[in-house]
Amino acid sequence: MTLDKTHPGVHLQAVAVDLDERRWRAAEHAYTEEPLNAVPSEQIRASSKGRPWHGMSLWHQLAGSDDLYIPAAGKHCIIVRRGPSTGLMQRHGAATYVSRWNTGDIVILPENTPSFWRTELDRDNIHLDLSPLWLERVKEGEGRSTALRSCFGARDPLLSHMVQMLMLSLDDNSSMQPRFAEGVATSVAVHLLEHYREPDSQAERIPLLSARQLKRVADLVQSQMNEAVSLEVMAAEVGLSVFHFSRCFKATSGETPHQFVVNRRLERAKSLLTESQHSIAEIATATGFATPSHFTQAFKRRWGATPGQFRRDH
Repeated sequence: MTLDKTHPGVHLQAVAVDLDERRWRAAEHAYTEEPLNAVPSEQIRASSKGRPWHGMSLWHQLAGSDDLYIPAAGKHCIIVRRGPSTGLMQRHGAATYVSRWNTGDIVILPENTPSFWRTELDRDNIHLDLSPLWLERVKEGEGRSTALRSCFGARDPLLSHMVQMLMLSLDDNSSMQPRFAEGVATSVAVHLLEHYREPDSQAERIPLLSARQLKRVADLVQSQMNEAVSLEVMAAEVGLSVFHFSRCFKATSGETPHQFVVNRRLERAKSLLTESQHSIAEIATATGFATPSHFTQAFKRRWGATPGQFRRDH
C-alpha cells in the first residue's frame, strides 16, 4: 500500500488485474474524441449535449458495476463520485491501482489514455471532459508542458465544487450563456495545471502580487459585483497571463481568484440581507449568482445558514 504524496491521505495499492486481454487490446487501439461516446447511452442520465459549452462536456453516469474498458479520448476527464463510497480498481494506460473512492472525491484521466474501471458499488458519477486547448489557452506562452498526470482518487473540494456547480446548472436548466461555462472551464484548466501537471525538473518560485495589484483586482470585483468577472479580465487588469495571475494571486492571498470573487459576493450579500429590504432573489442577482438556488447553496456553505435563516436571526 502506498500513500499518494501529492494528495495526503489517499491510499493506493498497485496490483495486477485480471483483465479481459482482448477487450483491453481493443481499448488500447481505439480512439474517441468524446469520452461520452464510449459509454452505453442507457448509462447517461443527463448531459450537456446541445448546450453552447465549447470544448467541454458534462454528463451524469448511472450504471451497474460491470467492468468498463474505455478507449483513449481527445479530452482530459475529471470524474466526481456522487454515490456512496466504493472500492475502485482502475487501469490508466500501464498503471493499475486499487483505491477507496469516497463521495465527492475526484479521479483524473489524462487525454489519450485508455482505461479500465471496476467498482464494488453501482456507478453514480459526474464526468467533466475538457479539451486540452483550454490548458494551452491559459498557459499563454509559458514554456512548460501542459501534460497532466493520472489521479486515481483524491479529495479536491474546489475542483469537485466546480464540477458540481456545472451539474446544478444542467439540472435546473440555468446559465445557458457560453461565457458562464467558459469561465468555469478557464478556472478548471488553471487548477489542473497548478495541481495535476506532470512533474517538471525545474523548481519554480512563484512571485507575489503587489499591494497595488491586489487593490486593483479587489476594486474590479467590487465594481462588477453583479456580473461574471472572468479570469481573463482580472489577469488583464494587472498585466499578467491567466495562468501566472492565478498562481501569483493564490500565493499572495491564500485564495484562488474564484474563491476570492465568491467570498466577496457572499460578504456583500450578508450586508444586503441585514441592511436592506431587498428580496433574496434580488440579492442573488445583485451579487452575481446565476439563480437563487445557487446563491442559497453557496451562502449556506460559507455562513452555515440559508439567506432566509440568516436574515431572521439578524
